Amino acid sequence: MQAIKPEGYQMPADPRDVLHQAREAGRVLEAVVTRVTYLETGPVWEVSFVGLDGARGLVPRSEMDVPDPLVNRFVGQTIRVKVKGIDRETGLAACSRREAVADAAERLLAQVKEGQVLECLVRAVLPAGDGRPPRLAVDAGGGYLVEVPRRDAALSESVPLGAQYRAGQLVRAMVKRADPQAGVLELSVRAANPDPWANAPEYKRGDIVAGRVAAVARNREGQRFVFVEAEGSPGVIGIAPVPLRGTLRRGDRVSCAVASFSREAKKLHLRIRGVLA
Repeated sequence: MQAIKPEGYQMPADPRDVLHQAREAGRVLEAVVTRVTYLETGPVWEVSFVGLDGARGLVPRSEMDVPDPLVNRFVGQTIRVKVKGIDRETGLAACSRREAVADAAERLLAQVKEGQVLECLVRAVLPAGDGRPPRLAVDAGGGYLVEVPRRDAALSESVPLGAQYRAGQLVRAMVKRADPQAGVLELSVRAANPDPWANAPEYKRGDIVAGRVAAVARNREGQRFVFVEAEGSPGVIGIAPVPLRGTLRRGDRVSCAVASFSREAKKLHLRIRGVLA
């Protein structure tokens, strides 16, 4: 053991002590989901605590508080948890995201008012299923997930939500309803943002525009096509046939020729000329 320590040296806190203190105080800690594993009881998140080297925890499915389609998408994401117990032999902490989110939701619902605009984080686009239409899952604060139906999320009616939004994107959303007693928060992204088509340039046939690939998809006949967001006009997303040569991915920057444009119908038809650097 070093007899003389450097000036200002402080003994690092034992991660187990920090976890014990957080458990006793009911304090919320930040952790990163490093792995999803599957047990007989269902999926389990393995997490690494932020700022506590070597400290790990487990979040069972019952304590995740996320829709089934999002369980795997949280890998690599930072979450907030409460420590519920610590295994003496392994040092693993049993954690609950559900309780941390419940606390955040209670505080949020007590503060927000109808008409207020919130900064939200897109977690995922949830596909249609079980009789429900596609919807946007956003974090309204502290991990509290709110599902925004397509009618309140889509800025372009003819474009899938998956082409309009991406996970990790920040969006503004207006509070339509906040009911602390019922634990209900309804949001509208559309109401909080101006119509992008209203402010779009008057594109003419033959114009050459730059854009970024928002998605590559197929129609019902199996034909592939590309959604392209026009540069300088966020939210204005056009459609183009897939080029005969090369491969396009989401995020690629491309040069396009305008085939047709309708501000009223909110449609922009393009032909991709090439990939830009």
